[in-house]
Amino acid sequence: MDSPAKALLVVDVQPTFCEGGSMPVIGGNSLAENIATLLESDHGYKYVITTQDWHIQPESHFAENPDYVNTWPEHGIAGSEEAELHPALANVLHLIACRIKKGMFNAAYSGFEGVDEQETVLNEILKQRQVTHVDVVGLAFDYCVKATAIDSARYGYRTRVLTQFSAAVSPDAIDSTISELETAGVEVVDSK
Repeated sequence: MDSPAKALLVVDVQPTFCEGGSMPVIGGNSLAENIATLLESDHGYKYVITTQDWHIQPESHFAENPDYVNTWPEHGIAGSEEAELHPALANVLHLIACRIKKGMFNAAYSGFEGVDEQETVLNEILKQRQVTHVDVVGLAFDYCVKATAIDSARYGYRTRVLTQFSAAVSPDAIDSTISELETAGVEVVDSK
């Protein structure tokens, strides 16, 4: 019997969310390097899929005086250098099966709200490839990684979040985020 088709979702590993970017997550740059190292290894994933914030006119997602809960400073502006995949991933781009862009005209925390270049949604892409297992890594653990993993489980994929390859906006939120993920049926793997 064939082994399950596993996909790795690399969520929002973009300069905009790393040190030096407009909304930095502490440890973002080293996380990008660690994910690149993972991809260069014999990782066992049949597909690697990335997501990117790609904001054009995201409604009220941006604010001059953001509350850092529902509104944020400008970030991930479509076409900007900050919105591209992190430079640490440059040597592994050939391993990426497809790139999902999200949030063009709304907030879009989950990768399942985005589309590829053919306007195909992530769930359809995974179904077409007969993926059954999904691991989620990236930025930020307590926002887009969480939302993507919860949607993945909701769509019926056996879903894990690998904490070694994720970083949180708010370290104080890690325990509650883990609880939310586990309640949604997501396995949280602390492989440190």
